[in-house]
Amino acid sequence: MIYREFEMKANKLVVVALSALIGLGTSIATVPSAHALGTPKIQQIVTWGWEDGADKSHRDFAEDDYDTAADLPTLQVRVTPTTVGRRVVLEAFDEFNSTWSQVQASQTNAAGLAILNVDPSCDDSGAWCDHDQTYRIRVLRSGTQKIQVTRPFMISYTASIAQNI
Repeated sequence: MIYREFEMKANKLVVVALSALIGLGTSIATVPSAHALGTPKIQQIVTWGWEDGADKSHRDFAEDDYDTAADLPTLQVRVTPTTVGRRVVLEAFDEFNSTWSQVQASQTNAAGLAILNVDPSCDDSGAWCDHDQTYRIRVLRSGTQKIQVTRPFMISYTASIAQNI
């Protein structure tokens, strides 16, 4: 009788041990769902373009075509999601030092839009100069969103003929 009770207890222990092993193996093999990890963060998307819809890789601006530098089309940068305002920076490449420097900064509005202006002057006088300038747009880090940097693009500025004489 004692032997019978011992055999029944041993069988119960084996069943419990096997059940625990099967349960442990199942929980290890199961990949946690996104819901178990929390709501996934929406990654930011940065798009940009010219106010007038022109090509993004290269642009030519001639002083004869514009009354003032303020009349040049603006760069429009859209950052989504729009839940947090983002700082957007226009950077120019310095060929002599091989460095990027900030030329203008803006903040996104409630719709996720930031406006940036380009400047055709190459000195403090504000006069148009004949030169090519390489730019890029940088969206700064915010919370879980990483820094985003666009591909460089070039603008060719041409001063009026009257100034070149």
